[in-house]
Amino acid sequence: MTAETPTQKVGSYILDQASEIAQSTYERQRHDFDEADFTNETKLSLTNTTYLVKLIGKSLQQNTTNAMTAIEEFGEESGELVQDENEMIISLIVTVPLIREAIWEAIEPVVEELNMKPRDVIKLPGKIDPLLDQFVYSYGSTYITSNQQLKTKYDSTLEELSTPIIPIIKNLAILPLVGNIDTYRATLIMEKTLEHSRKLQLNHMIIDLSGVVTMDTMVAKHLFDITEALSLMGVQVTLTGISPSISISAVQLGIDLHKLTIKSSLHNALTDLAVLSNPAT
Repeated sequence: MTAETPTQKVGSYILDQASEIAQSTYERQRHDFDEADFTNETKLSLTNTTYLVKLIGKSLQQNTTNAMTAIEEFGEESGELVQDENEMIISLIVTVPLIREAIWEAIEPVVEELNMKPRDVIKLPGKIDPLLDQFVYSYGSTYITSNQQLKTKYDSTLEELSTPIIPIIKNLAILPLVGNIDTYRATLIMEKTLEHSRKLQLNHMIIDLSGVVTMDTMVAKHLFDITEALSLMGVQVTLTGISPSISISAVQLGIDLHKLTIKSSLHNALTDLAVLSNPAT
């Protein structure tokens, strides 16, 4: 059986001392941060650190490049699990450099005991650092990708919630608007309203503004542009719940409200439409 090289012996030592090196890293973190920063997630970080150090030890011990792939996969798995951006930043910016320090502090006596040649000692960082760098890259890039995908999903959900077009009966739908409406949301409402009107084959839409308290003139213009666009598509629009501030904005814009179908409440609009659809009653 071939005897271990000094580098492989260092790897074996790192593998044996992985838990102690991880604990040393943890203690260095505690020295730099308040106790409040160390919650239940710290136990997971300690476990991850131990596993990462073991992978580094195996790489030196077995003198193989397989550890690079293993660390890449481990970094990707860890990055996918992170939900808190602050935790990710701390792990990358703080923990990894502290792992380097803890490893070198741990192996210093072994290097001296083995009486390693200077050229072999110099090669150690070239074997250890790329592994840690790969972990940082895989961990960070996976987190960013996962976060971007999650953000896209949330944005899509928020867009749907910001334009809640509700079909009532065939060819009739209600768009109840609630909360503040800025220029971006007004543009989104325009796009979604026209799109849904075509898909649902609407000929009448009620836009209820009772949940909108204030609206500046620019947004008000977008709103009334929506009514004109729907009219061009053959969709009749009834506005309900117009507040005094919205009325003032319309007057300032020179919009003739008498040309629009306006009802005081959603109930009144639905009642009138029911009468129109059933003239015999």
